[in-house]
Amino acid sequence: MKGKSDLTARSFVLNTGAKIPAIGLGTWQIGGDLCIEAVKTALSVGYRHIDCAHLYGNEIEVGDALAEAFKGSSLKREDLFLTSKLYCSMNSTNKIENYVRVSLKNLGVSYLDLYLMHWPEISALGDATDPPLKLGSEYKQFLSRLKKSWKAMEGLVELGLVRAIGVSNFNVQQIKELLKFAKIVPAVNQVELHPFWRQDELVKFCQLKGIHVSAHTPLGVPSSSPAPSDSGSGGEDEPGTPRISFRRSRSVHGPMLKLSVVADIANRHQKTPEQVILRWGLQRGTSVLPCSLNADRIRKNIEIFSWSLSDSEWNRLNQIQPQVCLFGNGLTNNLLDSSFLPGSVPLQSVREMEDDGESNV
Repeated sequence: MKGKSDLTARSFVLNTGAKIPAIGLGTWQIGGDLCIEAVKTALSVGYRHIDCAHLYGNEIEVGDALAEAFKGSSLKREDLFLTSKLYCSMNSTNKIENYVRVSLKNLGVSYLDLYLMHWPEISALGDATDPPLKLGSEYKQFLSRLKKSWKAMEGLVELGLVRAIGVSNFNVQQIKELLKFAKIVPAVNQVELHPFWRQDELVKFCQLKGIHVSAHTPLGVPSSSPAPSDSGSGGEDEPGTPRISFRRSRSVHGPMLKLSVVADIANRHQKTPEQVILRWGLQRGTSVLPCSLNADRIRKNIEIFSWSLSDSEWNRLNQIQPQVCLFGNGLTNNLLDSSFLPGSVPLQSVREMEDDGESNV
């Protein structure tokens, strides 16, 4: 999965022929004026991909930042790659066009470069990264709704509202089911990827099927708790839309950045631990979507193109154990059908470790 021939590539080619930037700014848990400033900073230092979701509650702030950037510089809409995600219940497939139009209005643009199905089955979530819990007995119903939803997603391409469609947090079995009826093969599968959770089988499968893999939370997962004073406006809503409040708090990714293997490689290259992990993701052939509010870290995170990991460094990062995802709910282990969601649990030991809380905020 290491692409030696394109070590300096700043983009990857999708199965649509379009190019997706190798790095983008993730906007989960970024709200209010902080979101506007983070997006403006990212655009000013060279980011050309902004990853959004209506469920994040901040698309109107992202739109404000885009409007300021378009007005105050030579930057044009066609210079950017904008992603958003479907948040609705798949019981409302007839409203999917309305949902994407809400995101377009909030972002202040006429089309999206990529629109993703946020979860294999999207319901009223309490948090943007908590998977909906479904028993195995409901898996057949899920497949039936998935077919209807994907057909509606394909219609968005025909209408010109989105340039490409894809999925997020899908595992191998779910993608196999989708490919049985999809007229349009997903362009992207956006999933959690980092040295603690490499998902080698999934990445290899997607690449063999021509599905690009993007890494959300590539530096681990910051935690949050409700704080109404710091939430994004969210913009226009459909009735029953779940909302998210934002408050930056202690993160669980700090221990990963403090691993001796990561620190050794960072010291050798005179880079930050974040840059080492992001470079690892890039060399796998995956795009990366780090989140940050800190202007200096936003700038440093994009400085991953003029150097590369050696084979030995690459192999060391690929040997990190245990392999456990850093977010989710332990109740996922009780699912009767393990093919519905990956059988993984939060890395509790990481959550309980002392963390600096400021590693990439």
